[in-house]
Amino acid sequence: MIARYKIFFALIFISSSLAAQRTERLASLKARPYQSEMSSKKAKSQLLVNLPFKDDFAYSSAIPNPNLWAAESDVYINQSWAKSPITLGVATFDGLNRYGRPHAPNGGDSICDVLTSLSIDLSNPQDSVYLSFFYQVGGWGERPAYGDDSLVLEFWNANDTAWRSVWRGEALAGDDEWTRVMQPIASEYHQSDFRFRFISWGNRRGALDLWHLDYVLLDDQRNRNDTIIQDIAFTRPHPSLLVNYEAVPWWHLNQAGNPAAVVKKDLRLHYRRNVDPNLPRPPRQLGEFRVTYNGNVIDQNGQPDGDLDDNHPPFEEVRFPVPDTADVGRPRLNLLNLPYPDEFEWISEHYYSGGSEVYTANDTVHRRQVFKNFYAYDDGSAERAYEIRNNRGGFIVQRYDMLLDDTLKGLQVYFQPVGNSFAQQEFRIIVLSNQGGLPNSILFESDSVYTAQLSDGNFYQSYMLDTLENLIKTNGDVFIGIRQINSSELSLGYDQNSRNRTTAFYGELNDLYQSFLGGTIMMRPIFGYAPRDLSQPEIKTAIRTLKVFPNPSSGDLQIELPLDRRNLEGYQLIVRNLQGQIMHNSEVVESLSLSHLASGLYLISLEKLGSQRIWQEKINIIR
Repeated sequence: MIARYKIFFALIFISSSLAAQRTERLASLKARPYQSEMSSKKAKSQLLVNLPFKDDFAYSSAIPNPNLWAAESDVYINQSWAKSPITLGVATFDGLNRYGRPHAPNGGDSICDVLTSLSIDLSNPQDSVYLSFFYQVGGWGERPAYGDDSLVLEFWNANDTAWRSVWRGEALAGDDEWTRVMQPIASEYHQSDFRFRFISWGNRRGALDLWHLDYVLLDDQRNRNDTIIQDIAFTRPHPSLLVNYEAVPWWHLNQAGNPAAVVKKDLRLHYRRNVDPNLPRPPRQLGEFRVTYNGNVIDQNGQPDGDLDDNHPPFEEVRFPVPDTADVGRPRLNLLNLPYPDEFEWISEHYYSGGSEVYTANDTVHRRQVFKNFYAYDDGSAERAYEIRNNRGGFIVQRYDMLLDDTLKGLQVYFQPVGNSFAQQEFRIIVLSNQGGLPNSILFESDSVYTAQLSDGNFYQSYMLDTLENLIKTNGDVFIGIRQINSSELSLGYDQNSRNRTTAFYGELNDLYQSFLGGTIMMRPIFGYAPRDLSQPEIKTAIRTLKVFPNPSSGDLQIELPLDRRNLEGYQLIVRNLQGQIMHNSEVVESLSLSHLASGLYLISLEKLGSQRIWQEKINIIR
């Protein structure tokens, strides 16, 4: 009997240990940085769109082209969420609205994003009409669930004044291959007010159940076999001009022992030959580029590389070098113009020439290479959220191979929202030594405890060391990051496109784990001085009183909304302490419980994300 009890308690101990083991995971985003252009870009004045209707989403704007698509779409135009797209840029359907917030914070499967065309004149088509497009499920985000989620195509029938479903795509098990769809437009839709729309069905709680749409083409004189879009195009954004980083402090580049080794000698770009292999090869010349500093050209290639793509196959993404260093005598990149006097940037442009294209937006890629006062491995775009379970007291750090020994001033961190309250999401800044590629000992840990914050734009926040702490000198290769204070997971932005640039570890020195997920945790150590944009200028505006009662209260509040809820789309209720930290944010409601907050004075405001607060009130919570 005693032996049985020992076995029983041993099994309990083992199961408890396994339950408490630190584990990393990638979660779906609950928000995306707000883009102010979402509500400001307007279409040109026009009645109808004529054939051909074509959009490959290769533009830099985050909103669909207003000269092709109806306004107020929640679809997100980007160049980072899909894997190996057909051309540069895709339209992503998810569970976030145009302001980067969930359609429904409490979740539930239903209609998520809708992309609707403007009216198209199909009253007199020449021969048959087809709508073609490509789609991918998941990409770098979460895949839709098989059997539950779908992407639907509908046509507008002006005679019946109704939308009709004509195609439905489901998420099948498998890889992330792109699927081509050729959809005929029946004669009943050949009207002067033809419209079509894509609708995604999925979870409305965040960037979940992702669908990516590329190269939408509607035209007449087509047939079912007309599947080649005849467009040579770049497929991925311009890469970093630096060997391993997206950004380094400007004076570190000036004073690096071998600054030429920091800058790439050639770049690897991606493109795709979407052309008919049975036709003569179009005369395209790859490898053209121009890099400028303060408007002056510091490097360029005036020799078109006519034979660079001779052996590249059609319909496949190809990675090619610029300059083509296989050519004898071809000069390599030479960008250095040391020393630089202050923060600066390079503007780089890569393109190909040799003939006009039917769609030119995807023929060129641009890059602003910024040099300020921080190191960055990530490209600024978070595709997932990085979390460690059971990591109370543990750290999350990345290795930084620094060009110069310098004084650490703080850390920029991109926190993702994981709930309504951030009051208990606390951490310290930590620096660990490097021995053989592993964290070895604690060089520095801040006395100050920081609370994870979200900006209105939901992006990087700067956490500066106190005056007495910011004398820590980093020396050589070190690990920099945070130590988690609380038991609940901290959720950090995770860049899926910046692959295998650095090593990351989590846990404690006696309980150490290396991350093998391959991406980049979005943390940027700050050196030398505080970021110059740390304090944003105050926006002068008339702030109106938000009626909140009872006040004082124990935390249970009633709110008298100043407008009808339908007129408050894009707004949120935000509660800050008197130091400006966000303690609570939620959708617009009329009843609010803040019982989790400590006694004291707070500011509650009704704000449109990415804009100034308009209504606010000071509240007093008394226990």
